[in-house]
Amino acid sequence: MSRKILIVIVMLVLAAFIGGSLMAADPAKPDDKPAAAATKAAAKFEYVGKDKCKLCHKLKEYDSWLTTAHAKAWESLKPEEQKKDSCIVCHTTGKDATGTMLTGVQCEACHGAGSAYKTQANMKDKKLALAAGLTEPTKAVCVKCHNDKSPTFKGFDFDKYLKDPKGMHKLFPKAAPAEKKG
Repeated sequence: MSRKILIVIVMLVLAAFIGGSLMAADPAKPDDKPAAAATKAAAKFEYVGKDKCKLCHKLKEYDSWLTTAHAKAWESLKPEEQKKDSCIVCHTTGKDATGTMLTGVQCEACHGAGSAYKTQANMKDKKLALAAGLTEPTKAVCVKCHNDKSPTFKGFDFDKYLKDPKGMHKLFPKAAPAEKKG
């Protein structure tokens, strides 16, 4: 009888392994790769929250970000909307390692979860920071929320939005970073 149990356990482990491998396959279309990469990065790294970011970016990016609609995204929701998953997903950044909801569209919503790239050594070396989860805000990052699934969507012109101080903090690059192909 113990041999039968062992065989069943081995078969279950193999089924779980094969099923996990199939689920890990990236079904993204080629033009979805930047968004898929950002999602994978978020899964590997943890959010640290705006207060960690402002330790180094207080006088420029953080203070400028405070004036944007992104900083006020959570407050823009009605109390009943703050309970809807369909609203929470775009009006928050996610949860930090303690499970605390990071309300508003904080730094990491656009720049990736910062647990690994937040160190000075990584921030001084762009390649290291990118490898450690830093995301360059591209159109693919923005359209995860700025799309026709939003009940308030009125169109989204990425190039125009880059220059809008209500949406972008002041030190955002003047030209959009190039989308990576292939």
